[in-house]
Amino acid sequence: MPGTGVGGGGLPPGLRPRSLKDPAATTPAVRPSLTARLKQGAVSAATVVWATVRPTRNRTTGYVAVAAVCALIGTSVAVGVGVSGSLPHLADIGAWLSSSGKGEAAHANGLTGQVDGKAELPGMAGHPVSVSQDGKTVLVLDEKTGKIIRVDPSQLTAEQSSDYGVTGLQLVAGGSYAYVVNPAKGTVQRIDPAMTTPVGAPVKLGTRLGAATVDPKGTLWVPVPGNGTVVPFVNGARSAAVKVAAARHDLVLTLADGTPVVTDRTAAVTKVLSVAGTQQSFNLQGGIADSGPADILVPANTDGSTVPVLARDSGALALIDLRTGQAVNAKVPTTGHRLGAPQVLGKRVYIPDESTGALLVYDTAASAFDDSVPVTGHPGGLELFSRNGLLWVNDQESASAAVISPGGQVKHIGKYKTQVPTARKKNDKPVVDNLPSVPPATQASPPGPTTPHRRPGPAQGGRPTAPSAPQPSKTTHAPTRNCAIRWEADCPEPKAPGTPQAQSGSGSITVTFAAASGVTPKQYVLKGAPAGATVTPNAVGPDGPFTFEVRGGSCTQQYSFTVVAQYAGGSNRESALSAPVRPCVSPGAPQNLKVTTASGGHGGTLTWQAPAGSDASVTYTVSGPSGTITTPKTSHTYAGLANSKTYAVSVTATNAAGSGTTVGGSLDLTPPDQPMKIVHNDNDTTDLGIRSVPSTSSGHRNGAIPGKSSPTVTVQCKTKGSMERQPYNGSKSDVWAKITSSYGSGYVADIYVDSRFNPAVWDCT
Repeated sequence: MPGTGVGGGGLPPGLRPRSLKDPAATTPAVRPSLTARLKQGAVSAATVVWATVRPTRNRTTGYVAVAAVCALIGTSVAVGVGVSGSLPHLADIGAWLSSSGKGEAAHANGLTGQVDGKAELPGMAGHPVSVSQDGKTVLVLDEKTGKIIRVDPSQLTAEQSSDYGVTGLQLVAGGSYAYVVNPAKGTVQRIDPAMTTPVGAPVKLGTRLGAATVDPKGTLWVPVPGNGTVVPFVNGARSAAVKVAAARHDLVLTLADGTPVVTDRTAAVTKVLSVAGTQQSFNLQGGIADSGPADILVPANTDGSTVPVLARDSGALALIDLRTGQAVNAKVPTTGHRLGAPQVLGKRVYIPDESTGALLVYDTAASAFDDSVPVTGHPGGLELFSRNGLLWVNDQESASAAVISPGGQVKHIGKYKTQVPTARKKNDKPVVDNLPSVPPATQASPPGPTTPHRRPGPAQGGRPTAPSAPQPSKTTHAPTRNCAIRWEADCPEPKAPGTPQAQSGSGSITVTFAAASGVTPKQYVLKGAPAGATVTPNAVGPDGPFTFEVRGGSCTQQYSFTVVAQYAGGSNRESALSAPVRPCVSPGAPQNLKVTTASGGHGGTLTWQAPAGSDASVTYTVSGPSGTITTPKTSHTYAGLANSKTYAVSVTATNAAGSGTTVGGSLDLTPPDQPMKIVHNDNDTTDLGIRSVPSTSSGHRNGAIPGKSSPTVTVQCKTKGSMERQPYNGSKSDVWAKITSSYGSGYVADIYVDSRFNPAVWDCT
């Protein structure tokens, strides 16, 4: 039942940490002192700090991590990291990793890869679990039973729990909010992250739900595929649904650097979300758009603004930069691989290969595959997630896990390590000495640039495998001449360059590739450029740089390329075909939107300027009182609208690559006030009535203007009413002026105002 405590009587003696005063916990005198060991541990941590978190292209992540490291080193010396039997101070740069077989969660230090604390998960052994960790809040869901427990990192205990008694639940938390989502029933239940108990009644969304996420502000985002919407919960309360797709489309969410992004896998479109609506959209290209929804894979979160999308059937990989709209497109081998959702960190893409228990590693800077990263060494699922600027890999079913830095350094984690702090006993105290919290005396120097060792990977037609054992060298007959200049029978077999990587740009495509291994070709040339396009350079020399730029082509078309290595003796070798890409990017927002009302109202004109860097292929979707229209022009006019209303209008730029951020405005048709004098009243001694409606036969008087007077009144607008005749000049009209005055407000027969002859006075409706 919700709120039931787990382990209220304390942990069994066998699970309690040994006190430092326990004779069984002491070590022989020859072992270095605790202080010495702590100093040594801090120095060891410092030696890997720079290599682990040195700033990459994601400089913010690097600098924040470095700042955290400085604090971590001092704390490690004062409190201790990974000392059995002591009260732990868990690393700020770390993550909790579950082990379903053991029924426990281990906390690993992201800088060292060492486990520095463990917590038992009561009753969850052998069950699949999911961990939601946000700052100091760590919640664990038993996906089989629906039980939720809270791990206390300071005590390494899991005593607070609630049992929701349903299988298949989702647990998400962030920004001091936590939720339990029941996809089958279509409900969302807010819970107290500290007590794990329900807060308020569950909210019914009415249909089966997709996987939800919570952004750093605490806003929950829940896909409702049956309606084609995503429903946000702001500050714990349900907000208006955001329409993102047609009904019954397959929707999945990604939290990209804290920004919610939805991928419509049915339509092959990725969109940036806000509570006000979608902000940008990116049309997925080539082999991704041709794949079925189940074969399009995206991660649940990414560390930066790049969202990777993989089609596991075709191997098409797209890396969408939400800031620039550019997309890098590459090919991933699929034969013999069972691929999972990709992750991006730094310049590399990591793809879990469930057929081998390893990660395929694609280096976007080199346009080639690095060596695979072995994790478990056997087939099975791998969990990948980014946290604290690091990529974490976990296998729930084994002791295997790993953490990867932005620079590509891999540290393997042994989750089953036993000599680590576990739940503290009642009177345990922290291990503290008198060492100052300062950096160690021996500082590690920042490493210089390194070139990773490469073998022929998937881009060269091979397959990422674990490093093979050294093989005996073979003696071959060396050719008498340079094979790059003159071909001979003994020259090595020419090889093809790597599969090209294609990156879309505004009016251009950048093609990069890995050089052919083995004998050096004379040059490389590009094939596949559209007619009329300009390719720069015409050829790439044997020493690179291995890049072509293609300018031209149509945004409505997709182009694939190959690179041909031309060898001496007329032998050529052609690469595999690149993923298809367009010579354009999703446009930005239209600029300088202006809304001008028409004379007399009843309509107006919208004008705007094209997004920066856009071309003639851009069209505009204009939404307003007449519905939605598409136009290639940068203006649109409305007519025939009723006055006294304000109409919302918006403009979105679109091309074949996607859509930009929508800009909005309003067409305000509120009639402007006009000062006018009462006329034709000088000879009339009778008061001039101000009516509640434009008629003398209905309504009532709101006031009266004295006879034989011509005061100035404010005319708001004019409208039709009963026919009235002026008794002195014989004029008649069914027009009434709506006025405000010191005598009252309402309608006055226009035979005493003549607003019908003033073009500045608008119709009321």
